[in-house]
Amino acid sequence: MDIDVERQHAARLALLDPLLPADPPLSGDLIDTIGALGAPVSTELDPDSLDATWGALRRHTLTVRLAGDELGPLLDRWEEHLARVATPGDEDSVAAIVWPSRDTAAVRALVHHGFAPLLVTAVRRAGIGSPSPALPPGVTIRHATNVDLVACVALNVEVVRYDTQFGALTERPSTEVGLRQHTADLLAREHPCIWLAELGSRPVGIVTVDLPPHSDWIADRTSASPVAYLGLGGVRADLRSTGIGTALVAHVHRELDQLGIAATLLHYALPNPRSVPFWSTQGYRPLWTSWHRRPALRP
Repeated sequence: MDIDVERQHAARLALLDPLLPADPPLSGDLIDTIGALGAPVSTELDPDSLDATWGALRRHTLTVRLAGDELGPLLDRWEEHLARVATPGDEDSVAAIVWPSRDTAAVRALVHHGFAPLLVTAVRRAGIGSPSPALPPGVTIRHATNVDLVACVALNVEVVRYDTQFGALTERPSTEVGLRQHTADLLAREHPCIWLAELGSRPVGIVTVDLPPHSDWIADRTSASPVAYLGLGGVRADLRSTGIGTALVAHVHRELDQLGIAATLLHYALPNPRSVPFWSTQGYRPLWTSWHRRPALRP
């Protein structure tokens, strides 16, 4: 392993974005070129798992350490590796690189290798965001309870179906069952972590959050601590752009700030014309960008 590349990579990113974490050393079977290191990993998911909804079944990822701005040769080496482990034209496969959003040095090489920026991991610091708006007429906000399971799952499924248009998510026959179990698990947690917006007595908007320690799985993606993860935010399609989502998210942010959460992370799809402006207005900005190519290898 080239320790100098690791150190130069860390120093470069520390100057670009103070909210990026200190990356651990790479391990496993590495590929390398002058000034760059990469750790390729290939995994295949159980199609009945909920995780299979959040992407392709066969995932080929490359974790990179880059000393300068020459990513292209390392991507060439990765292409050689993919040719040995991926099936050309497999539409349920993806090649993906998660890249620091403010590190623009590698963008040209990624584009030239057929990758597109698809997902953003965005971050909001405590106290950042638009002022709390007044609730729209007839709207109330409350924590969900066990009796809301069916309504929560319906809102969640609607969000997933909308987001499948943008190329990252894949609704599967097992998706609704998996979402029901996940929602039931959220409702069983010690601290409330699902908020509902109601119009009259009808749930029309939802936000779910992983609080520590349930957010530990993503806490190492930022230098801030403690971290929460906003897993779902959505409003019924017929009530979008009415202010319900803004009021709901502002309410959740107030509670997170009161809990002492330093930073909240979430994912959104860059091609989604609603997500990008909405979450930016709520105080989120890009921290990591996931560049995808699906299928992983063109036929």
